[in-house]
Amino acid sequence: MSAPLRAVLFDWDGTLSDSAEASFRCYARLFPEYGIAFERDDYRRTYSPDWYRTYTQLGLAREHWDAADARWLEYYTAEPAIEMEGAIAGVRALAEAGLRLGLVTSGSRTRVERELAGLDLARHFEVIVCAGDTEERKPHPAPLRAALAHMGVGAHESAYVGDSPEDVQMARAAGVFAIGIPGPFPNRDLLEAAEPDLLVNDLASAVAALLERR
Repeated sequence: MSAPLRAVLFDWDGTLSDSAEASFRCYARLFPEYGIAFERDDYRRTYSPDWYRTYTQLGLAREHWDAADARWLEYYTAEPAIEMEGAIAGVRALAEAGLRLGLVTSGSRTRVERELAGLDLARHFEVIVCAGDTEERKPHPAPLRAALAHMGVGAHESAYVGDSPEDVQMARAAGVFAIGIPGPFPNRDLLEAAEPDLLVNDLASAVAALLERR
């Protein structure tokens, strides 16, 4: 960053929300309905925060995508919201330090807002960009740029925290400092290979680094 840190933006799934197992369970119910086998190896091989990439890799026909989305969300509604270790305390610490916070996620607004409410985190974020809010998805920089524009802060004074290579690629394309945290999804090697500006072991370490940079 070329200026003092003013804003921190987060990914949701795998960064603040521990949703990996819930996602697997929903996929494992969904794909067999379309005659597609889905096991742990398939999850590791095809996982992406852009689930349409997963659909494509598994051969789910395009005409089924809307119905599949609805079914997945139906299954996921029964899953409880679980925070990643230190997520609530970390977000509160950054907010109390005077940093402005935003959320940029590929998740649907209905689901993400329900989970944010369940963890009492929504009040800390002044902007929440979800799937469909921009035409392009991660790793395109459009979602992150939309959040920064809403907040009125520059890329050079912002950081983005995420657990996937797509998060790093989006941040880099937007000119935002990228912090990578290995999460519960099967993409740790790819995250490291994406070479974030800062790679830390956990959310507490990311929060400490952000407070120091402020």
